[in-house]
Amino acid sequence: MGYASDIELLFVYDGAGQTDGPKAIAHGEYFERLCQEILQFIEAKQQGIFHLDVRLRPHGQKGLLAVAFDEIKAYYSGAGLAAPFERQALIKLRRVAGSRMLGERVEALRDRFVYGSGPWDVTTAVELRHRQVSELVPMGVTNVKYSPGGLIDIEYAVQYLQIEHGTHYKSVRSSSTLAALRALRRLGKLSNANEAKLMRNYRFLRRLIDALRIVRGNARDLVLPPADSEEFVFLARRMGYQAKDWPVAAARLQRDIQKHMAQTRRFFSSRFERRS
Repeated sequence: MGYASDIELLFVYDGAGQTDGPKAIAHGEYFERLCQEILQFIEAKQQGIFHLDVRLRPHGQKGLLAVAFDEIKAYYSGAGLAAPFERQALIKLRRVAGSRMLGERVEALRDRFVYGSGPWDVTTAVELRHRQVSELVPMGVTNVKYSPGGLIDIEYAVQYLQIEHGTHYKSVRSSSTLAALRALRRLGKLSNANEAKLMRNYRFLRRLIDALRIVRGNARDLVLPPADSEEFVFLARRMGYQAKDWPVAAARLQRDIQKHMAQTRRFFSSRFERRS
């Protein structure tokens, strides 16, 4: 989790029933109110350190904040209503609070849904990636996260491979991108060279995103400033590039950005786009 990252939350309760207080309340109503209180209590500024995101719950913004376990069990099933991208998104899910027993049941459900024997449609996944670029990246700019070769290309590449091989190899079932990369290399699903490049590129792009957010004071604007701008010089300084002449440091950063993103793009394209 980087500087000013979104924190994506999924609230799950065990099942139907009522509270045992003076005025009985159905579990669904009780936990919905509790979730609302939690979100208000941890409310961050619009451009604060972290932003809570609950849109990945079943049915998205149309669904309730608190979801019963049986409901998510039905939603995240072969016959459920979950979209293909939700299978990919659940890779990152892990218990952070509440009942350990319930959390383990949810994580087991995640594994059955994400790493089950159902086919993984790479073509649809790659089409989604292309749509992200066309919808989220204006012409003529570089978005460090969403442009071709950006951070998302590494995260999605790893997630595609996790779904593809996670059915047979539990070692790749990690919510950590770097841990999954190491596991895929150990299994021979990635070459040593590709693992090393993706590791370097991932760490570089993560640092770049954090630095850009700090320099700009905006967590969501990840478009690179013009390479000849004062803002880009500030970005180079934040990244630790040093030179007597600051434009020289900025030029070095520009070359490194191009190198890391070009390597990432070549890997993603050769590994997945030619298969779709």
